[in-house]
Amino acid sequence: YVPLRVPSDYLEQFIREAPQLGIRGLSVTIPHKENVMAMLTKTAVGARKIGAVNTVVFDGKSVNGYNTDLKGAMLSLAKATNEDPATKWLDGKRVLILGAGGVARAIAMGVVDRGAELQITSRTYEKAMGLASELKCESIEWEERHQASPDVLINCTPAGMHPEVNETPFEESGMNRRMIVFDTIYNPEQTLLLKTAREHGCKTVSGVEMFVKQAELQFKFFTGEEAPTAVVRDTLRKTIGAAKHRPNK
Repeated sequence: YVPLRVPSDYLEQFIREAPQLGIRGLSVTIPHKENVMAMLTKTAVGARKIGAVNTVVFDGKSVNGYNTDLKGAMLSLAKATNEDPATKWLDGKRVLILGAGGVARAIAMGVVDRGAELQITSRTYEKAMGLASELKCESIEWEERHQASPDVLINCTPAGMHPEVNETPFEESGMNRRMIVFDTIYNPEQTLLLKTAREHGCKTVSGVEMFVKQAELQFKFFTGEEAPTAVVRDTLRKTIGAAKHRPNK
């Protein structure tokens, strides 16, 4: 699994020539998730709906695109709440999503499809309004987020991500013990948001679980086999905690 830095101007050439290097699959990250779609032979329905691809598979002359973020997030959330991910298990639940970027868009579609009453907020209110309008749900001002009283709070902003680990996108004043708090950040695994939520008796879901779930799905696309979940989780934790796990010299 090799990281490859591809400038935007060379993306089309890279996708065209990647199979010649023996590459059979790619994990696609920012800023290429949207632009790569124009270079695919086939795009899965879910990825088309989200408008972004994070997985590319080369199959003969076909270049196929998928998005595992949505399913990874929904499986993680369902597991934490002991719900059946195949049902509309969010039916009637009030969900507040913080952020209106790519991950927020994918997760928002997932919760709406599962019956949630969704509110979206963002520091840039126009973005929240645009996404809410598209999904036919409600947008609220960023300053109003602590009065929302959601059943499920999902952070899709970078607030609290390393190295700004003392930041949080949601203060304890807006929390109650009935809430489920899901932070899509995986570095650090235990963000200030999740620590505060646990102190208030909330159920929590970390970004590590979402990352592992979406990686399992990618592994299956790449190899046709089930992923070694424990290895994936352990490797991720060692990577994001490199200083802690660094061997003595």
